[in-house]
Amino acid sequence: MPLMLDAMMKAASGLQAASLWMQSTASNVANANTKNYQPTTVVNRTTADGGVSAQLVPSPRADLETQIASQLEASAASRANLAVFNAAGRAYKSLIDIIA
Repeated sequence: MPLMLDAMMKAASGLQAASLWMQSTASNVANANTKNYQPTTVVNRTTADGGVSAQLVPSPRADLETQIASQLEASAASRANLAVFNAAGRAYKSLIDIIA
């Protein structure tokens, strides 16, 4: 796979993982007072191709402070992966401009 496309695919998997992480923390906050609600967190695993796979798992902590910190971390992860995705896109555009 071409290097730039590979970078975009890995960044896309990171964006998906960060999105799941944000959904988890949002659900935890929204359901903080819901009886028998089981809070979740996300576990990320590196895939064979170097991307990331995210999975929801039960979380022992649902306090607001932890959820806010997790939301900030997930947001930073989204921005970082989006920056990689955009940089690879600009590199593709430059390559096309050179070839054309």
